[in-house]
Amino acid sequence: MELRTKLGAAALLAAAAMATAAGCGGRDDENPTPTPDAGCTGVCSTDAGTTDAGSDAGTTDAGTTDAGTANQIAAARKLSFGNKATLRDVVISGVHYEKLSEQGNGSWRSYFWVTDPAAPKEGLFIHKFYTDTPDAYHPQIGDTVDIEGYFGTEGNFTPFTGRRQRLANQRDPAVPLAITPKITDAGTANLPAANEVTAEDLTASLAVAQNSAAYLGTRVHLAGPLTLTNPQPVQFQRLDNEDAGTLYYGFEVTGGILVYHDKTRSRTFSDGGTFEGCDFQKAALDGGSVTFPNGISGVWDTYTFAPCKNGSSDITGCGDNDPDSGVPGITDKRYTYTIIPQGCEDLPGEVAGPVAPE
Repeated sequence: MELRTKLGAAALLAAAAMATAAGCGGRDDENPTPTPDAGCTGVCSTDAGTTDAGSDAGTTDAGTTDAGTANQIAAARKLSFGNKATLRDVVISGVHYEKLSEQGNGSWRSYFWVTDPAAPKEGLFIHKFYTDTPDAYHPQIGDTVDIEGYFGTEGNFTPFTGRRQRLANQRDPAVPLAITPKITDAGTANLPAANEVTAEDLTASLAVAQNSAAYLGTRVHLAGPLTLTNPQPVQFQRLDNEDAGTLYYGFEVTGGILVYHDKTRSRTFSDGGTFEGCDFQKAALDGGSVTFPNGISGVWDTYTFAPCKNGSSDITGCGDNDPDSGVPGITDKRYTYTIIPQGCEDLPGEVAGPVAPE
C-alpha cells in the first residue's frame, strides 16, 4: 500500500507491470550462477529458452562500422541464435519490466526496447540481468546507449514475451550484456517520433516473421478514429483449469488489431489494494461504446501465451509454464503481434454510455 501511496501514476503503471510480467526461474535469483529454479517466485524462464543456442558462435557480430548505424537492428534480427551483436547510439523507447536488487548492491534488472534514430522503423527488445554491466545502470526512456549482447529469443515458456527476439547476456560461458550509457536523463524529448501506421500497415506486418516484420519493437501510432470492436478476443484468453475464460489480456480495435493492456488495466493486488487504470475493456464489457478518435500508441511487438503445466490461473507465479506456448484459439501459431501501450497517455479513449474509466 505504501508503494501506491508514494508513487505517481507513471511509476504505478511500471510497478503493476513488474507484478504481472516478471519472470525468474533462477534468473531472478541474484546468485550469478543460480541452480535451476533457485529462489523462483515467478515464471521459471531462462534467457535463451529451449530453442536458442546458449553458446557464443564467436565469429559473427552485427555491429556497426564507420559508415553509420542505419539497419543495424535489422542485421541483428537476421543473426543465428547465440551470435553477438553490437548496437550503437540506440534510444530506449519503452520499459517493459524493472526491478531493483534486494541485495542492497544497487543492481537493476530491466527489460526494455530500443530504437535506432537512424532507422526509426527498427527496434529490438533488450533483456538486462542484475549482473549485466554496468550492474547499477537503471535504463530510462530517452537514454542513448551502446549495447553489446547475444541474439536469441525469450524462453518459450515465458508468458506474454516468450519467443520474442532480443539481445541478452550469454549464459555458458558467462559473458554479460554490456551497456554503455551515452546520453542519460534526456527524457521523452530524446525519443524518435512514433511511426505513423494504419491498420493495413500492421496487418501486413502480421503476415511476416520477426526477422523482417515492419515496425517490430518500435513505438507506433495507429491513426484514428478507431473503435473497440471486441473486448475479449480469443487470442488474449487466459487458459487454465480453474476459471478459464474469465480473463482476457487485452482487446481488439478496428481492423482486427490487438491491444495488450497490461500497463493500463485496472487490477486488485495481493495485499487487497487496487489500481484504477484506463480500463476500456471493462468499460466495453459494462455496456459502453469505446472509441479512440485520435488513435492509439504503443510498442508493436510479439505476444504469446504459456499456460501453467498444472492448469493454475497464477500464470506468472506457478513456476512451471508449458514450453509449448502459442496463441490461444489459433492452431500452430506460436506468436502474434500486438500494440503495447506504455501508459494511459497512449490510450486517449472516449466512452459513450456507462462512466468512462478514469
